[in-house]
Amino acid sequence: MSDERLTPRSMLITGASSGFGLLAARLALARGWRVAAAARRPIPLDPSADLLPLGLDVTDGAAVSRAVQEVIEIFGTLDAVVNNAGMANFGTAEEVPMEALRREIETNFFGAVAVTRAVLPHMRARHSGHLVFVSSDWGRTGIPGFSGYCASKHALEGWAESLYHEVRPFGIGVILIEPGAFDTGFTSAPAAAALDPSSPYAALYHAIGQGFDEEGQTPTGEPVAEAILRAASGEDPRLRVAVGADAMEWSSARFKDSEQEFIRTLARKYGWDQPGAGSRELKNRSTNL
Repeated sequence: MSDERLTPRSMLITGASSGFGLLAARLALARGWRVAAAARRPIPLDPSADLLPLGLDVTDGAAVSRAVQEVIEIFGTLDAVVNNAGMANFGTAEEVPMEALRREIETNFFGAVAVTRAVLPHMRARHSGHLVFVSSDWGRTGIPGFSGYCASKHALEGWAESLYHEVRPFGIGVILIEPGAFDTGFTSAPAAAALDPSSPYAALYHAIGQGFDEEGQTPTGEPVAEAILRAASGEDPRLRVAVGADAMEWSSARFKDSEQEFIRTLARKYGWDQPGAGSRELKNRSTNL
């Protein structure tokens, strides 16, 4: 067996201080990986020889390049990258401030792009590696109140799918993980208008919040961490991996023959399925909040 085969595999995970990133880091360490855990906040993991904590804001391109180079120098190689860093704004397309929207797109999309571009020369030279992108079951559809988040994940999905074809000849795998709703502590930042009862979208905000409340507690994110590790190990060759019963149901419904029926069902859920009735319905509901 060669020395290379004996060397533990190494992984860089962004957004590793909480949620799926933290769960994936713990699981990878337990399975013998060396993990570079990157996040803007300190990583809540016990120090070990196989753990390299990194303070990193993925929207800082120069910092990303330095971090990737540091990981490669310390570990000697980088077998997998998990682009997990993300955020979400809760607010309508009209009311989320532009600066908040830009930050969301910068983090969820351009951050993943920067990390991936920084590591690609190393993986191409080795003719090996796996690039894992944590997207969402909302990554291929639009959800009211989360237009920026959906836009960022749509962009990520399209970019990663193109990348999948471009890097296959270099022995590099690309995998999109599409989780459903999991209770990991990930929260969205509400726009000020979302808390304002005078907003023209007040009924929508109320309906969305009520919908989340009625759905109750969701499972913790261990199944997503498992899916991330399988993808990083090359055990799941699919481009897209939906995780969770709701994500699989959502994907199936979204991409069945009648896309319009899916859109109508979503509209009915929030109460404006009749053409032209939306503004009247919203106005009536707003007065009852």
